Amino acid sequence: MKHLHNEAYGYIKDMFAQHNMVKRITLSFISIIIMGFGIALFSVSGFGVDPFTSMNMNIASTLGIGFGTYQLIVNGLILLFVIIVAHRGLVGVGTVFNMVGSGYSCEFFQSLIQPMVENNDTLALRVPLLLAGIITLCFACSLFFTANVGVGPYDALGFMLSGKSHLEHKWARVLTDITVIVIGLVVSGGLNSLLHGDISGVHNIGIGTIITAFCMGPLINAFNKHISAKILNVDYEKLSKDVAFFMIKGAIVKNTKPKNAVRTKLSMQSNPYEVLK
Repeated sequence: MKHLHNEAYGYIKDMFAQHNMVKRITLSFISIIIMGFGIALFSVSGFGVDPFTSMNMNIASTLGIGFGTYQLIVNGLILLFVIIVAHRGLVGVGTVFNMVGSGYSCEFFQSLIQPMVENNDTLALRVPLLLAGIITLCFACSLFFTANVGVGPYDALGFMLSGKSHLEHKWARVLTDITVIVIGLVVSGGLNSLLHGDISGVHNIGIGTIITAFCMGPLINAFNKHISAKILNVDYEKLSKDVAFFMIKGAIVKNTKPKNAVRTKLSMQSNPYEVLK
């Protein structure tokens, strides 16, 4: 119980140690709403949704439960894994916004947009919806990341993979995106349909999914550097290094820190175990 109390206190202390916290939290919340809108545009376009959403939509449909509810469940499980393996600096109020809000906000916006376009199923409408979905989603992810009040559970997996494999984060993101696409295909039966030449058996996956799987990481990085960092008035290069510092070092030595280790004032030159409680 004492350990849990100390960890909870540490989360709160870490979170409010940052400057402009109210602005960061507000923009983090707004980014989740924008994210839901972007995913809804993707879905309504009929060209597939982003990789993580495609997996969740396919599995939710197979299980017969709502997308928002399933998204909440799977994000909770991923978050638990991140907390166990990585440093607590990855988790914050933004993580909770992402875990709870992205799925339900997508459902809300889709319910509004779908009736407006369901009688106009033409490429002249669907292609702009796809492009708008890509841009909107990448901007929302960038704003959420740069707000730096916790990363999304799924996003944390890309950072952790980057730290373990020494891949650039954008390519680690490509790898995780491809993985979740395959999982969604297998669980929903889409892969079996593809092997038998039946494209109609593939749902929530299309050219939009493929584009985001290979381009989302680089696009988010571009938005981070040129737009989101300016909105929040932060040093993007320094922010990127700080996030990597806390996550990579924390994850690697989580279970190997010396028993007599004590928390000290941290910097980029700190010993790895010093980032841990």
